[in-house]
Amino acid sequence: MRQHVCTASADGSWSFKGTLVNNSDKNKVFTVAIAVTAGPTVAGHALITQVVPAGQSADIAAPNFAKTKDGGGTCAPVVSVEDAP
Repeated sequence: MRQHVCTASADGSWSFKGTLVNNSDKNKVFTVAIAVTAGPTVAGHALITQVVPAGQSADIAAPNFAKTKDGGGTCAPVVSVEDAP
């Protein structure tokens, strides 16, 4: 994944955007798990699954998937990739 951003608005609403890139010669299935934590508490999460054809890229987004007080917290995406069936 490249060019990903996870940001909170002034009211504490979190949104995620990114681009998945498949540089291989096979179609791939990308799974992106995104979580926002505020201390030990998970404030929200999203799961995106996207097939990206060989040599292609795909934009993904999870708008307003979490809410924290005043936008405080930490956002962390985790990406897994496997061959498409």
